[in-house]
Amino acid sequence: MKHPIMIGLSIALLALPFNLHAQPTVGASMLILDGSGSMWGQIDGTPKITIAREAIDTMMGEWPANSPIGLMAYGHRQEGQCGDIETLIEPGPLDRAAFRQAMENVTPRGKTPIGRSVERAAEALSHEDRAASVIIVTDGLETCGADLCELGARLEASGTAFTAHVIGFDIVDEDGQLACLAESTGGRYLAARDASELTEALQVVSEPEPSPPPASPLFVDEFERAELGEDWTIDHPEPAGFILDDGKLVTMTVRPGYMGDAAEQPNVFRWTGATLPEGDWTLSADFTARLGEVKSLGGRRAIVQVGRYQDVDHYLSAYIVRQGNSNDDMWLRLRSVSGGNASVAEVEIAGDTRGYDLARILRDFEEKGATLAIIKRGRDYVGRLEMNGWAMQEGGPEAIDTDPLQVLRTTGDPALFAGTLGSEQTVAEFHRVEIRGAP
Repeated sequence: MKHPIMIGLSIALLALPFNLHAQPTVGASMLILDGSGSMWGQIDGTPKITIAREAIDTMMGEWPANSPIGLMAYGHRQEGQCGDIETLIEPGPLDRAAFRQAMENVTPRGKTPIGRSVERAAEALSHEDRAASVIIVTDGLETCGADLCELGARLEASGTAFTAHVIGFDIVDEDGQLACLAESTGGRYLAARDASELTEALQVVSEPEPSPPPASPLFVDEFERAELGEDWTIDHPEPAGFILDDGKLVTMTVRPGYMGDAAEQPNVFRWTGATLPEGDWTLSADFTARLGEVKSLGGRRAIVQVGRYQDVDHYLSAYIVRQGNSNDDMWLRLRSVSGGNASVAEVEIAGDTRGYDLARILRDFEEKGATLAIIKRGRDYVGRLEMNGWAMQEGGPEAIDTDPLQVLRTTGDPALFAGTLGSEQTVAEFHRVEIRGAP
């Protein structure tokens, strides 16, 4: 069965203004350096503060480039003050020289408010919204009355993914408070007796955790049947505009518009037999673009969408759309509508002035296909386009992400749509749709 041109996916990737994430949200870290008076103590003739500075600098030599980190110190400005806590470097891309200089300015003199420092670091890292970790280097126990076990349990319960690693430097954790803080948050407690052990401990806690195996899909539909069946609901169905054919849901424009455009938009496909989990999830749809010659780019102003849809005033959608203007540009967008109020994150992925090989790109979409997805991590949502093993330019990435949108709550069913914002017809083929939980 042959169909008209599906969608003009003319996409290039030359100095594009997007952020590419290994995950939608990268966790940030805070290193907390003990600046209490006892750090003037010596090991083999060298002050512990000097040993700590050098060990931390060594760790920074291998710190991941895409992992934000900040620096905090306590006890370095006033004697006897539990509130003597200072953020020396806000979490952000590592500036190793700035780290060195900031550590040089830490002059040990005061108390050891570990608990208060960890709480302040957690706030600075927005731990309730995204993954966060602290690395504490201390040669002393808590001296300001905090219950580190209780603190660790509370932070672990309130944060998305909060981890505290504690390195006890030349100290015995007699009552287990330091270890309890680490272990209750899923972190590590390591004891270090000298410079080499401190350097080794810092390397251990700074190593990235191995990636968990991909979560098994919670729901999958590969359309291997003749009818959609009871797991799908079609808003305002127009049977002449869709068909299941050879393991594909083929849908074509029957009226200009898009999912969320109008209350009576035909052929919005809602996957009512599937449920998005309460926590993190990924909703994705694989599709191909069977196209004709470059000169016959049908589907001008075409749109392909995957989303979570309740009604025109409440939905979330990731979509590819051709503007159809003089530059024939194309965008990846993530649009959230709640109570009729819209928020949009977008990335331009093609424009007529970029010099891309349009014929090759159209051929790759036809022969290899792509995946359009929405990824939820905490309150952050990201739209993603994955090219499934091919790239739009030599050495270019195989995936493009929007910036994240922060949304408090989304409602509705997983949904698919393909259509046009203009007068020309779009035909799209969806091969697979799936929902995964957090990895």
